[in-house]
Amino acid sequence: MTRTCLYCLHICWIWVLVLGSASRTHAAAPTITSPYSQATEAGLGLATRPVPLNPEARLRYGERLLEQAVAAQSAGKQAASHRIIASAQNELRHYDQALRHYRAARRLHQHLRLSHHATVDLAHVGHTLFIQGDTGQARRAYQAALQAFTTLRQPTAAAYVLGQLGLLYGRQQKWQQALASQQQALRTWQQNRDSAKVAATLNALGNLYYQQRQYSRALFHLRRAMQVARPTDSLALSESLNSVGQVYQDLSNDEQALTSFLRAEQLLPHAAPAGVRATLWQGIAAAHDSLGHWSAAQQALLSSLPIARLGGSKAQLSAIYQALAAVYRRTGNYRQALAAMTRFAGLKDSAFAEERSAQVAELRTRYETEKKEREIQLLIKDRQIQEANLRRQKVVRNALAAGAVLLLLMVAGLYRGRQQQVRVNRLLERKNAAINRQKEELGRLNQTKDTLFSVISHDLRSPLSSLYSLLSLLNMGALPPERLALHSARLTRGLNNTLLLLDNLLNWSAAQMKKDKIRPERVRLDVLAEEAVALLLGDAERKTILLLNQLPVPTLVRADVNMVRLVLRNLLGNAIKFTPEGGTVTLTAAAQGTMWAVSVHDTGIGIAAADQDKVFGKAGPFSTLGTAREKGTGLGLQLCQDFVERNGGQLSLASIVGQGTTFTFTLPALSLGPAAGEAESGPALTAVAAAESGTGSQFAP
Repeated sequence: MTRTCLYCLHICWIWVLVLGSASRTHAAAPTITSPYSQATEAGLGLATRPVPLNPEARLRYGERLLEQAVAAQSAGKQAASHRIIASAQNELRHYDQALRHYRAARRLHQHLRLSHHATVDLAHVGHTLFIQGDTGQARRAYQAALQAFTTLRQPTAAAYVLGQLGLLYGRQQKWQQALASQQQALRTWQQNRDSAKVAATLNALGNLYYQQRQYSRALFHLRRAMQVARPTDSLALSESLNSVGQVYQDLSNDEQALTSFLRAEQLLPHAAPAGVRATLWQGIAAAHDSLGHWSAAQQALLSSLPIARLGGSKAQLSAIYQALAAVYRRTGNYRQALAAMTRFAGLKDSAFAEERSAQVAELRTRYETEKKEREIQLLIKDRQIQEANLRRQKVVRNALAAGAVLLLLMVAGLYRGRQQQVRVNRLLERKNAAINRQKEELGRLNQTKDTLFSVISHDLRSPLSSLYSLLSLLNMGALPPERLALHSARLTRGLNNTLLLLDNLLNWSAAQMKKDKIRPERVRLDVLAEEAVALLLGDAERKTILLLNQLPVPTLVRADVNMVRLVLRNLLGNAIKFTPEGGTVTLTAAAQGTMWAVSVHDTGIGIAAADQDKVFGKAGPFSTLGTAREKGTGLGLQLCQDFVERNGGQLSLASIVGQGTTFTFTLPALSLGPAAGEAESGPALTAVAAAESGTGSQFAP
């Protein structure tokens, strides 16, 4: 019994060191009550308060942390929480649950690419399988962890796993492998000058020799462990003294055994497991009993009872009551002996059932492990047979592969030819599509040409015929002066429209031939506006239209001066054309960031919504008669839009039928300075405007 509990204590203590190393490798952590939890949380910086020592309380604490980590979507905190829960489940002997949580922690650490932590989780899995009794899977987990730590160049972590492998081989009574693993770990700790780990490993070696009944070697290593251990490391000293006491007890040196047990109990930390402390008191009682100190033995056994109850082991309680009954019997206290034997009998069946269940579980685990190992061996043999078959099939496969390559080459050639044909077909389709687009464009241009010729033949013929008739009458001398003046005025208006028509036609043809050629320069827009207003003043007077120029002085833009002249003239001419007598045409400008927005607003008949997309001539020339039945070519607005866009602006319209229309175009603005059109037309134009109307910005009939 004593030997078994000490063995468990050694496993737990060594594993605490393993976990502590994991935390120190990655981050420093504040002191935590439980070393097991410290290793779990410190590695990820989660140690904010002490973790409960009691496994039930620690389980609740870990589950609460896990809920918070899931809510916060923190994979690192979830992994730490899984470790805390798994440690509690291990102590509660819920090994399947512990394995599930350790594996969950490992998956999260692998997802976070924390290779060290994932390997520590793998070592946890091996430890749980080990205490569960599945030594086969535990060994494979340890070996995988050892290989990973070696790859990561972490010799101390590898040394911890070697220590665990030594304990596992000791359980399997593979003494040579167990000793080799512990000695390899010992060399690592000695190179690192880590006295605590050296002492722990020497203690493990002493226990291995003790299990082999090599008592002198066991005492040698245990005494070395006590010499190396720091005086402040009470746990290591207590562990070594306990082991020394057991050796002396087996050697029937009860006085030395008692001395070792008493010192071990004094040095044992308060946080040590209850079962370990109860085991020490059992050893003390056994030594007193052997020396005939029955009163002291009785007192030691009575001291161990409440501690054993805390540990919860019925087998340990049963053994204590059995020993207590024997002491009572030796002292003649038969009544107490009977009571102790009654308790022993009551616990014996439970302890036997508990031990039997543990043995059955261990046997079942061992059977399953051996079964799996046999299956693995069978799989290995099957794989060897399959490899032999594969080698025999290699020649056939190579021949088939060569034939397949030839076939693939043929298919590739056919496929390449097909792809080439597809590319040629696509190229032909693109060429045909381009030809169709050119055909449609030519058709549209031919339609535009026919329309223009029709307009030219009609609009040029009428004024020229009128001029010819007037000249004929003048030559005949049969035209009175008053009728001559009337016909001259009418002919002048007709010729003016003809000149505007020819001007638009020439500009349109020039724009078509020189699509991208413009000469932008600094332009006084207000001067060009005065020029256009003066040019169209006569047309406005004939219809008694008020023509207002409200452009700021100066209004500087960067544009082609001839294109701007045409835009202003066409927009003002259209406004006069579609404004009835007594109406108003207003020319305004407003700054919009780096642009000037020029608007021509009239109080005319407006443009229907259905015709607003047609006025820019996208579907061909579009023209309607003015309010005085004036004619047009349908090219003016198309030219305006083209010229404005070439100069970096936009042309838009807003119209309400019966209320008027506003055309707005934008041009890039410039700062003050000499501008085109200013020197040649500015002063003269101002003088003309003043002479005709008495103002430089307003013209009225």
